[in-house]
Order: sequence, then C-alpha cells, then structure tokens
Amino acid sequence: MIPNRANISLILSVMAFGWLWSGCAGNRGAEQLPPPDWIEQRPLSQSYFIGIGSAVQTPMKGDALANAKKRAAADLASEIAVKVESASLLESAENNGTVSERFSTSISSHAEERIAGFEVVDIWEDESRVHVYYRLNKARHAQLREARRTTAMESALAEYAMGLAARNAGHIQQALNHLGAGVMALEEFWNEVNRKELEGQMVTIEPHLLRTMRNTVLAIQLDGAVDAVELSAQNNFKFPLGLHATIDEKPAIGLPLKYQYHNGTYMKRATEFTDDRGDMVALISGVNGERPNNTLSAEVDTERLWKAANLDDVLPDLMGEVTTASLRIPIHVAMPTVHIAIAENSTIEPTQQDGVLTALRNAMRSEGFEVLATPQTADYSIEIDLRHNYNAQSASYSQFQTVYLNGTLRTRNAQGEVTQEIVLDRTKGVHLNPESAMRLALSKTAESLEKTAGKKVAAALQ
Repeated sequence: MIPNRANISLILSVMAFGWLWSGCAGNRGAEQLPPPDWIEQRPLSQSYFIGIGSAVQTPMKGDALANAKKRAAADLASEIAVKVESASLLESAENNGTVSERFSTSISSHAEERIAGFEVVDIWEDESRVHVYYRLNKARHAQLREARRTTAMESALAEYAMGLAARNAGHIQQALNHLGAGVMALEEFWNEVNRKELEGQMVTIEPHLLRTMRNTVLAIQLDGAVDAVELSAQNNFKFPLGLHATIDEKPAIGLPLKYQYHNGTYMKRATEFTDDRGDMVALISGVNGERPNNTLSAEVDTERLWKAANLDDVLPDLMGEVTTASLRIPIHVAMPTVHIAIAENSTIEPTQQDGVLTALRNAMRSEGFEVLATPQTADYSIEIDLRHNYNAQSASYSQFQTVYLNGTLRTRNAQGEVTQEIVLDRTKGVHLNPESAMRLALSKTAESLEKTAGKKVAAALQ
C-alpha cells in the first residue's frame, strides 16, 4: 500500500525525534578524555625547543585556536636563549642600560619571527580552552639560523662596498644610508661576533661599519667664502655667505649644514643642503648692529643625517658623540648715516620744527646712527610730514582750544626710493588758545618720536 502524505509526515517526525533522543543520550553518556601529560607537566628535551600555548574558547572556534598557536610560538621563541658573546655589538651596548634593553628587545622579536621549521606535536581542547604543543629541532634551527647569518653578512658587506663608493663620489648621505643598512642587515645577530675577511684582514662587521660611518662624518671639512661678513647700506644689510664642504678633498654633495646667528633680538636657525659643487649659501639679514661679537656659526647637521638614513635610533648612541667640523664667521654692521628734515609741504611753522627735529635726531643717535647735517652723502634721508587740524568755529563753544597733529615719517635711500613709511598717531593738544594747543601737540609728538620712532626706523633700515 502506498502511504499517503499524512503517513509520510508522521514517519519522518518519529525518525527525527529518535535521532535527537539518541544524540542527547550519547552526549550524556560520553566521557571527556583526560588531558595529555604535556598539559599537566611541561616536557623536557635535549633535542628540541618546546612551545606550549593555550587560549579560552570563544564562539568563533578559529579565534581560540589562532590565539593558542600564537602563544605557543611566543613560548617556543622564549626557549631560544639569546647568548651574548664577548666583543659582539650587543655587549658593547651594555655600557648603556637603555641601549642594551632596546637591543635585547630587538633580538627577542627576531627570535619570535624566525622560528621556521617547527612542528605541531599535538592540539587538545575541552569545553573551556584550546591547547597547542609545538617543538623545534635544535640542530635544524641552528642550521637554518647559520644560513641566514651567512646571507646577512654578505648583504652587510655589499652595503659596505656601496657605502665606500658613495663616499668616494662625495655623496655623504648615500654613504651613511648604505653603511647603516649594512649594520641593520645583521640586526638578528648583534649578539654574536660576525667576522669576515675584508680588504685582506678579518674584521668584526658591525663595529667596522659604525667606525666607517663615524670617520666619514669626521672627514668632512667646511670653509667660508669670506673671513668676516660686512653689512652696510651699500648691500642693504644683506649678505649671501657662501659655505663650501669637502670630504677627501672632493665636494661633499647633498650635505645638510645648519647655521645660526642673531637676527635682531632673536636667534635665526636654518639648515640648507650643499649642491653638486659642495656649496651652500646662507643669506644673512636683519642683524642688530649694536649686538657685540655677533657671529655666524655653521656645522654639519648630523641629526638630520641619521634621520634621513632611517637608522635605528640606537646607532648614534653606539658611535658616541661625533664632533664635526664647524665655522665661526664674525658679522660686522656698519651703521648707516642719515639726514633728517621737515617736509616742504608740512603745515607747521619753521619756528615750531626744532623740538620735533631734535627728538628724532636723538632717537636715531641712540640707535647708533650717525646724523649728517646735509643729505648729499647720507645713506638715508628721513623727512617728517606734519599736518595740523584746527576748527575755530567749533572752538567757540568751549573755552579750551584743540589742535590735532597727523603726520608721516618717510625714509628714502640714496637713490630717492621710499623704503619705509610710518604713520604718526593722531596727536591731540588742548589748551586755552590755539598756539598753546599747537605747542602741546608738538611736544607730545616729539616725545613719541624719541621713544619709538628710532627703533622702528632702525629695524627697517637693517
């Protein structure tokens, strides 16, 4: 008899229930196997490095297993002890605790990265954790590591050769880049003495490369185009100072030179790079002529050299302090001569001009300028254009009279070109009569000129 649809549904329901029941019964009855011995007690081996890691179970099974594997790998790496050999680069760093710690951290990280060749011994898990057991054959590890060390030494020596070639061509930055790269090629093996025959003798590679870097920088020579810088009105108080850098009597190309000098009341600092001829120009301007013993100092910017080479920041510490060639060039300022006058179209009377002129002359002399009686030989001429404003009609409403002075202080060079204009503040004079009000306004103007105008003009002229 062919079963109908109702019968078929009933049969399937019964079968499904039976499977579910049997599964639940099986789980209740199944016993968890005991954990393996390697979980309870860490194995010991003369032939293998051991790594064991575990992680808490998560809803994502793969995450727990991945974390356990990572911890097992880290544990395996920790078994590979870093033995510091005498006369190694790492030993030389131990005089400085901070450097030594950073080197040790670097070595340890390399150990974790380079544990190729390990094998999975076992993976065990229960409802709460996943456990992973790795081991690495000690002889195989040593073989692989020695092969990497040989390759690293060859790479370091190749960088050394390129560094020497760059130095011979005058490219200092490229030379340091290659030499530093040679040291970094052996970073995994800084705890060992890495010796190779080089130029007919056995050398320890990393210290040799570091000495070469140091000697390269120490071999740089600096010269200035002049023995002293002279600033005057004739060169507009600006001077392009040429600096020349050489190494082994050849131009030092692309070399960062830092220089500094007092720019007014501030210290100007800058770094420029030498060109293909080993030349660099430092433009000197804004120097305060009253500052005694002002000098330009220049030297190789070693900090920029290390940074541009992308060297590990511990390398400069290992090389010690490198005192490079430096220059000190005196800067002399010849204070300009000036002539001071009232503008022809000024509205103040000749008899009222003396106080203003005297005040401005005193201000310029206090700034170190020589004031000349005639304009013909003066480096600069300064004219004051003063205009007064007096409204007699409005004054009739008050017993006090008011005068306003407006003006412009204008500086010209020997060619008659205006180099500076200073607008004088609107100065008010109030008194019982216009003449006295005018005198008061002029007195205030003179006082202001003597206090501030000299510094403003001096700053512009220098």
